[in-house]
Amino acid sequence: MKARRLREDRAVLAPRHARARAWLAAIAIAAGCAAPPAPAPATPPPISVRPADAAVVEPPAFVPTPVAAREARDDARRTERRAILDAAWKLVRDKHYDKTLGGIDWTAVRARYEPLALAAPSDATFYRTLNQMIGELGQSHMMIAGPGAEDENEEPGDSTPGPGGAADPGITIRVIENRPTITRVRPGSPAERAGLSPGFIVTHIGGRELHVQSPSKRPLRPVEERFALRRRAQHRLMGPAGTKVSLRYLDNGDRPGETLVEREQPESAPVELGHLPPLYPEVRADMRGDIGILAFNIFLLQPVMADIKRAMEGFRARHARALIIDLRGNPGGQGAMAIPIAALLVSEPLTLGTLKFREFNQVLTASPDLRAVPFTGPVAILTDEGTASASEMLAAGLQEAKRAIIVGDVTLGAVLPSVIEALPGGAVMQYVVADFKTPKGVLLEGRGVLPDRRVIETRSGLQTGRDPVLDAALNAVKAARVK
Repeated sequence: MKARRLREDRAVLAPRHARARAWLAAIAIAAGCAAPPAPAPATPPPISVRPADAAVVEPPAFVPTPVAAREARDDARRTERRAILDAAWKLVRDKHYDKTLGGIDWTAVRARYEPLALAAPSDATFYRTLNQMIGELGQSHMMIAGPGAEDENEEPGDSTPGPGGAADPGITIRVIENRPTITRVRPGSPAERAGLSPGFIVTHIGGRELHVQSPSKRPLRPVEERFALRRRAQHRLMGPAGTKVSLRYLDNGDRPGETLVEREQPESAPVELGHLPPLYPEVRADMRGDIGILAFNIFLLQPVMADIKRAMEGFRARHARALIIDLRGNPGGQGAMAIPIAALLVSEPLTLGTLKFREFNQVLTASPDLRAVPFTGPVAILTDEGTASASEMLAAGLQEAKRAIIVGDVTLGAVLPSVIEALPGGAVMQYVVADFKTPKGVLLEGRGVLPDRRVIETRSGLQTGRDPVLDAALNAVKAARVK
């Protein structure tokens, strides 16, 4: 009798044990471990014949407890986080241009941050911790991002525009006299049609107050604070084309106002570059009398360089005697593009600076373009807090060679060349691969390019509809042309 009961109990419990083994194996695989070996199969119970009308009672399905399911998710999350941290840490150890990392004990840094990262209560906190870890190096162009990450220059609730979110109303907001101020309105844009104008102070975007001070966890230089505000405002303004965003402002008579402006897609075609979101390059060429004015928003060999060459040919055809290159708000891009731009402006080889990589040095030398007549007239370059990276390399090299006058404000001082690589879990990492020195040995990182003629912009100046930086540059190249 006991043997019969035992055989029946085994018949009922065997399916439960099989389900449990499968579920435990799934947990082990999710956690990156080998599945536990299955026990030897139990002796099959004897086959019994039941009457056709007899009720068959199925054993209840095995359901993991909420606690076990949560533990499985936590194990999988820790495994993925450890893989992300490990990959990022190794990239710095193996590929950073400075093998000594400035004397920092990189193993000790990992030991300090790893438990904090793995135990982070949210993905945003996890990525913030990783960025604090690589922030120990104290360098620009070092960043880790992934699903659920947040920008260190954003405020809680801000988010980076998603796919199709590159449209904007057509305004630039910068810090002028310590207040968020519209400095440029794109002609024909929704912002212009809404009556917005340079000099307006923007207090809220999308119903959220716009603060000048950044919430960054690390101390920022004044120029970085201004850049952070510019970037934060740009992020809030951007979104899918056709959607609208609300703006609250003080107009040029200090009267409060509010408007709902539509976001408009950039006219240029998007360009893909590595792991970056779509980029929208723009090249503008204009003439003021016999002075050519060239502006572009990013360093991309294709298609920007071809457009710049066409603009220079147009200036030559119209007998331009001086040139102004507007690099305000240009964050850089492909650093190699600084060389062919400089080559259009020299009649003999010119050195822009030296890149120090992990295993070798590379001198950036611009030689005359044999397929084009070089422009030899006076040159001025416009800069501000948004001028960074490759823009700074070009400006500093031409400044030291006395080939260009720098007009505007000090640049960002974020000059280290970098690359972006994929990490596990959909994350990406930007890390530096070289240092940069000007021909005279000046390190621009954390310092920036100091203008020859610094122009402090004022709200009253913007309200007149004039561009004080451009006006100063026009006067500078006219004076140089007379000499």
